[in-house]
Formats: sequence, structure tokens, C-alpha cells
Amino acid sequence: MFELDQIQVPDLTDPNFIPFWEGTREHQLRIQKCCDCQMHRWPPRITCRSCHSTEVEWVSVEPKGTLFTYTIVGRPTAKGFSSVPYTVGFVTLDAVSNVRIIGNVVDVDPSVIRIGMALEGHFVTAGPNGEMTLIHWSPAENGA
Repeated sequence: MFELDQIQVPDLTDPNFIPFWEGTREHQLRIQKCCDCQMHRWPPRITCRSCHSTEVEWVSVEPKGTLFTYTIVGRPTAKGFSSVPYTVGFVTLDAVSNVRIIGNVVDVDPSVIRIGMALEGHFVTAGPNGEMTLIHWSPAENGA
């Protein structure tokens, strides 16, 4: 469905995202957690929006969640994504309900995708030289 070797690679050296990309390469979903107020956050930020602390740690969380919202892409818009339709979803993490992660929803016909369905993340290598690892979301084995 996707031409993973043709997907454009973002700036993997952006210091705000390095721990995330290192995690996906190791097949782990890592997000920021404030060391002062313990609030998890995504996308990464320099300061906590709750307490404004700059003390942060990166924690691994289970890549499981529920579909918060989605869109079905009907026209090719980017290199590597020429096979349409495909689905892009925002997934609310089970372990950290205030965090939503975006990713492609795969292994399910777009016509049966529903908000609230249970999803599991899995990691796929992408980029012209396999230099990044993305998270894709599939229906959970136990259903929604």
C-alpha cells in the first residue's frame, strides 16, 4: 500500500524528537513526561504546558489505544503515499489518555473504520535508506 522507501524523511536530528526516533528504531513508543508535575505530553516541547518546567524525561508506553478521529485520504498528496485510499488516524493512548499519536491505520478496509475502535501500534522501517521507523496502527486482536 505504501512505498515506504519513498517516504520523505523529516529532520531526524531535531533535538526535540531525537528520543522519539531512537525509540521507534528500537520498536518502542516514547513520549515526554514532566519530571515536576508528571504530565505526559505529545508532541514534544521544551517546557511543560501545565507547570512550565523544563525538566523532562522520555518514557516508553504501550503502543495501544483507541481511534479518536481519522481521515481517509483519497488523492495522492506526498511521495510514498500514492496508493489511495488510505487512512490517517489520531490514536488516544490507553496508558496515557491525554496523549494522542498520529499514524496510518492499516490492515483494515477504510469502510469499516470507526471512532473508538481498539488499535495496536507496530513499527515499520521507512525512508530511501531505511533511516527512520514509523508507527502504524492496526485493529487490536481483541476488537473494539
